Amino acid sequence: MQGRVKVALITTAVVVVVVGIVCTVLFTGDSDDQDANNKHYNFQMASQELTIKSGNGTLLTGKLGSQLSMYDIAECGDEQDCFIWEEKARLKISTTIISSQISCTRFNWEVLNSMTNDLIDCFELGHSHWYGSAEMYYQFWPIERWNKSMKMYVSGDMYADSQDWGSVMEPYWLSSNGVAIWVDKDTPLHVSINYNNDGKVCFKSTYSDSYYQRPSGKLPVMMYDICTADNIRDVHLYMTEQFLGKPSGIPDDRMISLPIWSTWARYKIFINNSVILEYAHEIIENGFNNSQLEIDDGYQSKYGDFDFDSEKFPNPTEMITELHNLGFRVTMWVMPFANINSDAYAAGKKLGYWVKKQGSEDPGLVPWWNGLGALLDVTNSDACDWYTQRLVDIRNSYGIDSFKFDAGETNYLPQNYKTAGELYNPADYTMLHAKMAASLGNQIEVRASYGNQDLPIFVRMMDKDSKWGDDKGLLTIIPTALTFSILGYPFILPDMIGGNAYEGGFHGQDKPERELYIRWLEVTAFLPSMQFSISPWQYDDEVIAISKRWVEFHTTDIAPLIIELAVEATQSGAPIIRPLWWLDPKSEDALTVDDEFLVGNKLLVAPVLVKGAVSRDVFLPAGSWMDELNKKHVEGNRWLRDVSVALDEVAYYTRIAE
Repeated sequence: MQGRVKVALITTAVVVVVVGIVCTVLFTGDSDDQDANNKHYNFQMASQELTIKSGNGTLLTGKLGSQLSMYDIAECGDEQDCFIWEEKARLKISTTIISSQISCTRFNWEVLNSMTNDLIDCFELGHSHWYGSAEMYYQFWPIERWNKSMKMYVSGDMYADSQDWGSVMEPYWLSSNGVAIWVDKDTPLHVSINYNNDGKVCFKSTYSDSYYQRPSGKLPVMMYDICTADNIRDVHLYMTEQFLGKPSGIPDDRMISLPIWSTWARYKIFINNSVILEYAHEIIENGFNNSQLEIDDGYQSKYGDFDFDSEKFPNPTEMITELHNLGFRVTMWVMPFANINSDAYAAGKKLGYWVKKQGSEDPGLVPWWNGLGALLDVTNSDACDWYTQRLVDIRNSYGIDSFKFDAGETNYLPQNYKTAGELYNPADYTMLHAKMAASLGNQIEVRASYGNQDLPIFVRMMDKDSKWGDDKGLLTIIPTALTFSILGYPFILPDMIGGNAYEGGFHGQDKPERELYIRWLEVTAFLPSMQFSISPWQYDDEVIAISKRWVEFHTTDIAPLIIELAVEATQSGAPIIRPLWWLDPKSEDALTVDDEFLVGNKLLVAPVLVKGAVSRDVFLPAGSWMDELNKKHVEGNRWLRDVSVALDEVAYYTRIAE
């Protein structure tokens, strides 16, 4: 009896060992010998865990098909690097060796039946630093500090919802390990980043609970590329060439060299003929030059008609002629909405040029910050031609020089929308809107962009609040500029100096505090364009003098460098405003500094951004630098502690060529 028990136990043990060996063979994807297999990844079927590798070790780890059971997985017959989860989903993986330094692995998911609603892949943020993604209300740099729940990955108005992804975005993530991720725009993408501090970036493909419209019979797909290089700068330059793209030209150079003056932050909607002319005369009398004077909200009697209110502007042509005679170009604020009481709404409705609601030929009405209206259908080329021709007619009738385009985000699409052309990815609305705007020339600014890296126009930061913090305050200016740069938008318009003065309400006219205004001005002087609305002479003579000094500095010292770098951007795709890691991609300090930036490779800027501060610490990347504030040579690859920076000064450093 005991002998039979011993035999049975031995037999069972052998079976367990054999089964274990079989399972290990069956559920292990690629061999760890990546060089032998010409692969740079390892996928363990038993755990669905992925590892991206290089000669230096592991670069990225994650779990694929998080919502699928590992017990359902098998290989796709004889097809290599293909995995199937019963009849639920299929994944194909392929690696391309671009060069000795760069490789890309492509992941191609497809859902196989209508009972599977989504696909989810998650990657560990790990100890790396991450960049890219989108403009955000709380704009941190790097972005692993975010706490972002899973949400449809399309452009949104952060003032309508602070949890929306922002107006400028791309399906692009970049890691300090030299890893970059690009998700195809055919993917109905949802993304979370470090949600509840889980330390992960997760990609979800689903049509459920979103603006993504499922084409008839189409099941979700998820396709993305993970590329690696020796460092973050090299992989980003490769991704720029292959995925992001480069600008086809540069914007109007007067917008780069001379300040824009807008009516918005100072006057809000309370403008008229005399207010605008008085504003223009104040600019001249206080000794300032200009790129243009922008007439913002408040000129229309009915939103969408783009015609001057006859009571506030009895003779707009005469006013604009006088502005031209004073040396101003004149631009107008426009938006893709027409309120239901406007003539444009009625005309566009008759022509079928507004975005419609499903099952109807009527426009789908949308609430926006100035009322209830219809949204231009930018998928309809005839609608775009009609819209832009109206602007051309206004330009010709009044002598307007150009336009500031507002809105364009996906969140303004009506629920259950219907467009003339395909809009499977709702973010394409943003892309088409910006493309339409750019058709009117290079003296254009937009606030929303997606897939528009080729356009030679300014992309404006979303309205900033007149405060110091990281909740759309001064602290977010540099992280936003760096994010725009990494997303492929080098022509950065940093909105109003001092912020939009919303603290007294959306139409409030309080001016920002004096110190904040001066520090904001100093940052802007080093960026690709300067834009005033709140005026220096609303403060005192010292603020006027400081402002004139930094405007002149921008015009004579910075603008020529910006224009040189703008041309370079069209050739190489390198940004104008660069993170410190551009010079030192392996430096932990360079990878994490969020309050300094480079203008090209020649100039490092370290402004004061903290209330009451008259000194700051400065990190200098490796190399020799000229401290322009103190006129002395300093060596880099170190911190300069407690650098004195008076209220009217900026710490900045010129790189000395080796």
